[in-house]
Amino acid sequence: MKFGVQTFTIRKAQKKSITASYLPLIELGIKSFEVARIDFNKKNAIELKRLVDEYGVEISAIQVKPKYVFEARDAIVDFCRITGCKRVIISMLPFGCILGGEEKFYSFISTLDEQFKLYEREGITLGYHHHNWEYVKLSNGKRRMDELIEKTEKIRFVHDTYWTAKSGIDPRVQIDRFGARLLGVHLRDLTLEKKGIDVISKDSAIGDGVIDFASVIKSANASGCEYFVIEQKTKNPYSDIEKSYGRLTSIAETE
Repeated sequence: MKFGVQTFTIRKAQKKSITASYLPLIELGIKSFEVARIDFNKKNAIELKRLVDEYGVEISAIQVKPKYVFEARDAIVDFCRITGCKRVIISMLPFGCILGGEEKFYSFISTLDEQFKLYEREGITLGYHHHNWEYVKLSNGKRRMDELIEKTEKIRFVHDTYWTAKSGIDPRVQIDRFGARLLGVHLRDLTLEKKGIDVISKDSAIGDGVIDFASVIKSANASGCEYFVIEQKTKNPYSDIEKSYGRLTSIAETE
């Protein structure tokens, strides 16, 4: 079992230099990356291809804003061809769906299976990555996540353990709900901190919070999950990645 990194975690370092930001992780033994927060242009594709060729890196997926997934398909496909990437992930629900009425949400999800087919023709699997907005209930009493699953047939899903746990749902329950349509998992823990009279949640390194990752990984593997990546919003990305990677490796060794 391979654990990779979602490069949102190292977005600041990556902005300065893709190669320099990846090398410390490669030295840790991490060779799989879901790439996010870069321009998906030919220059960056060639730089990543160099890492693929020289260090055996795998671009497990690229995470792209919905606008570019839909409107810049040719450029995204070219990027994937250069880097050898076989998965494109829609990064989030469009803001119009979050802030607008339900009609915009249903209009968006009605396009997902067709977009899946267009990418499938190019040998690429299209997935959708959620946040906590998808757990908001609609006027019919269903959550947006329920409708995303029930009103589509093809689109695959990338599960984020933190956003699910933050929404009060056991990640294992959501993974089982995705079933065979689960494509990948973003692994990050959730900690609870007291702030005044409130308790707030934040994401953290694996093992520092409340999520049972041994069970998450077991459930995801049973659903046929294709890749796992560590993701975290942290001021100490490299030390936290090292901590998470070590703990996940230990969990995998006991399975």
